[in-house]
Amino acid sequence: MVCRLGVIGDVHSEHERLDAVLDWFAGQRLDAVICTGDVADGRGCINRTCGLLRQGRVLTVAGNHDRWLLENRVRHVAHAHRREELDPANLEFLETLPPTREIDTAAGRLLLCHGIGRNDLGKVWPGTARSEVKRSSELDALLAAGRHRFVINGHLHFRVLIDFADALVINAGTLKGERAGVAILDLVEETVSAFHLESGRTPRAGSVHGLGGGHGRRVWRNTAEFDGSWDPVLL
Repeated sequence: MVCRLGVIGDVHSEHERLDAVLDWFAGQRLDAVICTGDVADGRGCINRTCGLLRQGRVLTVAGNHDRWLLENRVRHVAHAHRREELDPANLEFLETLPPTREIDTAAGRLLLCHGIGRNDLGKVWPGTARSEVKRSSELDALLAAGRHRFVINGHLHFRVLIDFADALVINAGTLKGERAGVAILDLVEETVSAFHLESGRTPRAGSVHGLGGGHGRRVWRNTAEFDGSWDPVLL
């Protein structure tokens, strides 16, 4: 049974940071490491990035940038990669990434995805005074089905917790840019711990949050209840 998970957000070919994170994760008594995808499109080496994920047996899903690379679409984005850059094993790795994965944990079933479920462009945001609400019919359907205790996604590049009555959404963020970081989800201690990244350095500890209700955080039934009044719970 999975009790401790290392959580990596959108990679965007930050192979040096990925290498440092995986090396550090190796000493953290983890049962598995998961990744929200967007392996492609970034300043680093796509082949080294795919190789690290493959060799580390990181449970990874496909992001929209991975799909675009394989479809030869939206190649005008900054630092875009091309299919022809990929070694055969790494091309196969990207081609066989699933859109979602389900993991049975000690605290319930976890859904790993890039956006929301199979929609790799899906976003949710309860809204704040400076940012508009983003609702999701896909997430509301997942919540209504009651199948998942946790949903871990990426796409937003913003590490945050969003609490629902029967599920916790954890956005894993990204390895790219100034907000880069990772997390450890401990299903026995019932905590999620944030770690911040600096290029080529060991992750440094950030905030620690309890899982589920009872921690003074705002809790919604579904995204239809989002009202723009929310203090983001940042990782």
